Amino acid sequence: MGEPRSAEDTSWSSAGLARPEALNQWRDWAASTIAPIEVTVFDADAFAARWASHGLGQLRMLHLHAPAQRVTHTGAEGSSGRAAPSIQLVYSRHGVLKTRMGGKRFNVMPGQFVLLDNTQFYEMEMETEHECLDLMMPQGWLEKHLPDPAALLARPISARDNWGAPLGALLEAMLDGVDQAPLPRPLIAEQLGSLLGLATGFHEPSETTRHRGQLARQILRRIESEYADPDLSPELVAEECGISKRYLQNLLAGSGTSFVQELNATRLDRASDMLGDPRARTLSIADIAFRSGFLDPGYFARLFRKRFGITPREWRAGHAPQS
Repeated sequence: MGEPRSAEDTSWSSAGLARPEALNQWRDWAASTIAPIEVTVFDADAFAARWASHGLGQLRMLHLHAPAQRVTHTGAEGSSGRAAPSIQLVYSRHGVLKTRMGGKRFNVMPGQFVLLDNTQFYEMEMETEHECLDLMMPQGWLEKHLPDPAALLARPISARDNWGAPLGALLEAMLDGVDQAPLPRPLIAEQLGSLLGLATGFHEPSETTRHRGQLARQILRRIESEYADPDLSPELVAEECGISKRYLQNLLAGSGTSFVQELNATRLDRASDMLGDPRARTLSIADIAFRSGFLDPGYFARLFRKRFGITPREWRAGHAPQS
């Protein structure tokens, strides 16, 4: 016998609403449930979306259907806005989720899931209609199953192969009818936690490994939040972290990157966002370079062309490559 429908089960649809009202309701719900976001709908004349929300003990399962759009987390570093701080498990059923987070760009394909932190900047772009599950998990709860969840962020994982398959099967079963589940919902949440540990291939890291990973993520978060400061340097961040510059560089090298590489990538990503933003049309290319942390517009232009294959002016003119 299934558990009775919870009072926390809610749903919404844009059907019957004028587009501006529907978009405002969509954004307001997302800001209070997921994170503060900006939504850019690619077809301005046709916004249609719906969601269903289910309580699972301490977790919340969101089932989303939405049109082609870009969703950008707009909260300040370390802020989830009105939403509770959570780690999100985002599982794609239909449509590719092109994602940018923590200096990484990656695609979440149908049948894959990824862990995101709703207190950090991220952006998802969907070029077609899409359907996904967004599981909001308090970090304290998740750490019972994954003692270092941050180490697994921004890594797409298959929910159809190997140890991901049992987790994918449970997610699909819940979407098809959590009301008919034979166990109380908090127990289903515990099963999710255990299967997530299997699917991610989690193993208990040593204290040294865990500390190194935490330091590396602290450095990357500092870059993400302070990229516009032209004085941001590895020496400054190393001093704030209480480590040497050499140790900082070794930490990032262990992740296949460097301080300068991550800083320039973050600055160029922000610059490309501003160049494509109609609200920044009055800013000169030099102003955008400066606001992104570059003191030398010529150096900025050279890096931009090397990264994107075109000049900042061409990007602003609408010639950005379509990925």
